[in-house]
Amino acid sequence: MLIVLPFLVVAMAFISGNLSTAMEGAYMNGGIHLTSMSRWANFWLSVGCSSLVVLGGAYMIFITNERFKLLHQTTTLPSLIYVLLTSGVVMKLGVSNLFIAVLVLAIAIDRFQVAINNIKSNKALFDFGFFVALSVAIYPKFILLILWALCVSFFSGRSTLKDLSALLYGLLVPAIFMYFYYFWTDSLGKGYEIFVYNLWLGSPVAELPTIEWMRLGILSLILLVSLYQILIKFSILVVNRRRGLLTSISLLFFLIVSLLLIPGDYYEFIYVIALPLSVIYAQFFLTNRSLIFGKIMFVLLLIVCFVFCLI
Repeated sequence: MLIVLPFLVVAMAFISGNLSTAMEGAYMNGGIHLTSMSRWANFWLSVGCSSLVVLGGAYMIFITNERFKLLHQTTTLPSLIYVLLTSGVVMKLGVSNLFIAVLVLAIAIDRFQVAINNIKSNKALFDFGFFVALSVAIYPKFILLILWALCVSFFSGRSTLKDLSALLYGLLVPAIFMYFYYFWTDSLGKGYEIFVYNLWLGSPVAELPTIEWMRLGILSLILLVSLYQILIKFSILVVNRRRGLLTSISLLFFLIVSLLLIPGDYYEFIYVIALPLSVIYAQFFLTNRSLIFGKIMFVLLLIVCFVFCLI
């Protein structure tokens, strides 16, 4: 299945509706230093770049789940769900720093799983903080994930003073490097202005087409069913699976809070939440014992991913 994923990504990118008009009017976000690439990206380049970044995220999800056995069997289902959720919307966004930030966040989650499984070393915790802070520097709307990184450490078994110190050092390093860069170029005020501008760029998600409310409704329905399934079976899961699921669920919570508090773009939100949703959905589809009900939910997911991206 890993070999098929690249072809699936490209296919869904091409069938995504209204490609050219969506890209011309796409809402782009720069980071604190990186700038949006939409001005020079043409059609073929945008398809290639977007596909590579989506594939990078999909493979990171597979590597993390397989390496730490977060699911009870070896499967590419989380990666497949991630590709289905993201490939239909990337062309509506164009090429954005958001894609890189989400890939960096996926790497951060992998390092956090290392920290959970290896309590004798704090190097992975430092790496986790570093990559979370780096994702914020690239995409400032991830600012609440700094708080998430601190909160998630408390229910992961890594909450000693030494652990938190390593995490805080990791969070501070990217900020120190960015401060040094702008200090060296005599533009400290400019760096702050760029960060704040990109943080509040956009408008709150308020008026959406009916079709998009239907998309959110179906995704929310599958999410509620998945969370219920996780809840009733949570106590019988092994420790690393429980902590892995709590990491994804807490990340999803902080991302939803970010959407409510920070102005942004709807399609960016759909792209971002695909990272934790892929793991949560996969847990449901793999543990659900009602074959017919599971198939109905999966068909609904396919409708969201394929039919809705054509509109």
